[in-house]
Amino acid sequence: MKRSYECFGHIKACKLHSIQCKYKCCVFTNNYIVLYPGEFESSHLNKNHLRIIDNNYFGGKKAICLRKCTKDDLKPLDCESYPYFPRINQKGVIKILKGKKCPLTKTELEDHKELFIKIWGTLAENTVIFEWLKKVELVEYEKEE
Repeated sequence: MKRSYECFGHIKACKLHSIQCKYKCCVFTNNYIVLYPGEFESSHLNKNHLRIIDNNYFGGKKAICLRKCTKDDLKPLDCESYPYFPRINQKGVIKILKGKKCPLTKTELEDHKELFIKIWGTLAENTVIFEWLKKVELVEYEKEE
């Protein structure tokens, strides 16, 4: 699935907080990145920075990042979406989860959240991705208030 958005995943406030949090979102200790079905395969960007730890995670993949991404690397939507991730409930309603490691405030994340909702809402219209989202398990996330 080709992406039709630009600059998603670049949150201005991250640079302000990077000294405080030291990019905790990019530290992989008992956590991982998920790639939706077809995301890895459809990208022509460099993937050498990703180590796949589950090649068939409900049709997608689980990975860890070995180094910080560059503009020539695939940055999985999970990473671009951080600190948010969609959760599909039993009725098919998308709820928002927030990563516990992120120190940014709701105000600092307003624009990011708006784009997150738009992008994942569109992706969730794809039946395969919708069903995948129902099965994905995450580490260190909580329900967004």
